[in-house]
Amino acid sequence: MSDRGRVRVARMQEIDRVAALWALITEHHANLDPLFRMRGGPVAEGELRELLRTLHRDPDAEILVYDPLPASESEGAGTLEGLCIVRIDRAPPILEETERAEITDVGVRPAMRRQGIARRLVDEAMAWVRDHGVGRVEIQVASGNREGQAFWRAMGYTDLMDVLHKRL
Repeated sequence: MSDRGRVRVARMQEIDRVAALWALITEHHANLDPLFRMRGGPVAEGELRELLRTLHRDPDAEILVYDPLPASESEGAGTLEGLCIVRIDRAPPILEETERAEITDVGVRPAMRRQGIARRLVDEAMAWVRDHGVGRVEIQVASGNREGQAFWRAMGYTDLMDVLHKRL
């Protein structure tokens, strides 16, 4: 387990670093299925940064990063090694459960995988969810992502619903 760094909330001034890490994580998923491919170019990069800014301002969302540097050294420097995005969704009041959390993204740089970083990110996301009084968390993981499937099942997540799709 990697204990040389820390999990912390992403800062607005490092959105470019967070966006670069998110793009890298998305590339990993694009290799599993072309459905996850990001559009290229400066327009997509700008949209990614704007999405992160929107999430950063949203009180029902949190962007967590794994910073390999000690707190005293990490101000605006270095490479972020891991990312976790969590948010709260509100359901229509016709359901008994009116809110749930969703971890929408988790990823770690390839060279840093299998060192406990993703687990630390998810643990911190779960603490954030509990602090917000939400009692259930959902995740979506691609059926072809064997590594991701194994990770989430080891974390105690179980099947809820199959998502089916059809390419036209």
